[in-house]
Amino acid sequence: MDALTDERGQAHFIVVLALAIGVIAVVGLRAWQDRIVRDAHDQRAGEAAVEAAAQSLADAYAAEPDLARRIASDPRSAEAARVAAAELARANGVTGVEVENVSVRCVGSRLEAELVLSGHTHRAGFTAPECSQP
Repeated sequence: MDALTDERGQAHFIVVLALAIGVIAVVGLRAWQDRIVRDAHDQRAGEAAVEAAAQSLADAYAAEPDLARRIASDPRSAEAARVAAAELARANGVTGVEVENVSVRCVGSRLEAELVLSGHTHRAGFTAPECSQP
């Protein structure tokens, strides 16, 4: 008798097929889980990085609150924010990715920092009433 026409051979084939499907499902679920965890880590690291950038702006603002608009337009403010964000991103284990597109601007009555980390845009800021004054 042929092994595939024999009932035991067919049962073995079905068991092997079911095991292969199970292995593929487990590997796929594991990859999906790893991606979700990595994305969540990148999101938290980006949020922390932009908060560090906003803190560097707050330090400059605390020293000279009347100059909120100047702080927003000064390239040194953006660079200080980028450095603070990059340091915190590195401290949170983000490697091989640079903090990109750091911008500082007055938005209404807020002074805000915006940056891109791992392809995600993050924003943070604080109230600076001087931003709304002409």
